[in-house]
Amino acid sequence: MKKTLLASLVTLTSFAACANEYQSISNASYADTDYDEIVSIGSVYYFDARKALGPYNEFSYINTKSNIGAFYNDNDEVDTIGVRGEYFFNNFVAGGSYRNSDSNWGDIDYYEASFGYLFTPDLIARIHYRDTDVSGSDGSFYATAQYNLSLNTTDYVGFTASVDDEFDFFSLDTKYYAELGQGRYVTVNLDIDAGDFDHWSLGSNYDFNEGLSVFASVNKSDDIQVGGRYYFNNNWALSGSYGTNLDSDYDYDMYQINLTAQF
Repeated sequence: MKKTLLASLVTLTSFAACANEYQSISNASYADTDYDEIVSIGSVYYFDARKALGPYNEFSYINTKSNIGAFYNDNDEVDTIGVRGEYFFNNFVAGGSYRNSDSNWGDIDYYEASFGYLFTPDLIARIHYRDTDVSGSDGSFYATAQYNLSLNTTDYVGFTASVDDEFDFFSLDTKYYAELGQGRYVTVNLDIDAGDFDHWSLGSNYDFNEGLSVFASVNKSDDIQVGGRYYFNNNWALSGSYGTNLDSDYDYDMYQINLTAQF
């Protein structure tokens, strides 16, 4: 019975394969935990359309499209609002962001600027400068690089490395994307932070087709999350997830729902 039900659901959500392209992606989410309620809204607009790689929520690992976006996050203790954008000209890219956090401990502005170069469609590097208006706080530089290793016409392994100007912090994020055939896909993400603060997280997403998927993640702090995503069509999606901690001393329940609009 369970296999029949799953097969029926996959069949009902098997959309016709086509080269879907999007210029705007917006998300609205609500999360409820034992200690807090979180509301988040965000949107990004690309000046040129990006093509989906099979699943409607998967795109090329390295973005080369100029874009602008805004976001808002509200919980019981902090309200955060911000804007960000990037502009590509020839092989150069310039970016910037502004974020304001208003909390019980004060009102803080955060600024960031970046400049980079696209060496090839598969390699881009940037230098970033970040600062705040906190008294006594100095701005700092850090560098990032992204590389896309194509395994064949569809599959790839992506790498993003980051290091600060004093080499006290280093991170490496990797993503494996593969087409399994018959409209199925899989992604695996491994993120590692090293230096003054060591951390890692591992996650995976399995797509039954372009619009139906399940996902799970775990990290060094024993946080786990499981969930699923369903596209009603190629523009609207609804996802839900459950999260908790495997350590009984920090046990919690988190329920999250997210609405996505892509056009």
